[in-house]
Amino acid sequence: MTLEIPFNVDIYKRQTNLQLDLQWNKILRKSKNNLFFSIGLFLFGALAIYGKGNVGYVFIIFGIYGFIQFYKINATYQKSKKDFQKIVSDEIKGQIESNENSVWEFNDEYFRYKDYKYDSKINWDAFKSYRIIEDNIFLDLNVGNQLSYVIGKDEIGEDSYRKIINLLEDKIKRTSP
Repeated sequence: MTLEIPFNVDIYKRQTNLQLDLQWNKILRKSKNNLFFSIGLFLFGALAIYGKGNVGYVFIIFGIYGFIQFYKINATYQKSKKDFQKIVSDEIKGQIESNENSVWEFNDEYFRYKDYKYDSKINWDAFKSYRIIEDNIFLDLNVGNQLSYVIGKDEIGEDSYRKIINLLEDKIKRTSP
């Protein structure tokens, strides 16, 4: 099955933001939980010091360390998000200037993706798995940190979407989001 898909800015932004969120959600959730724990340590330390316990200083130090780690992780996230948005913006400009459709080929032996600057033909065993998130199919490669090809139902229609899922079920395993 071969699909030619015109570039849609709104869909592309939604898919790339979804990818960013998927990569960072677990880290940010853990960081937030560590922040609450650090607040607890800090307050416990303050109460211990108030009650004339010198061990409270140790808890305050651990609490402050947790605050610093929370800040570092969130600063890294903000920088990564800004850099990512710049890359997305540059890609949107390139796609619009080229005015070419992307080609998605789902074959029994391989998957092929072609756009204005890439032409990839990948055997199915190079894929780790596929996931379906918010009606988007993520084809996850065995390399990188969640390097994926993403195609959505709203780009290709219900019929093609179902056909692709049926083909993928025979080729690679499905994982949960």
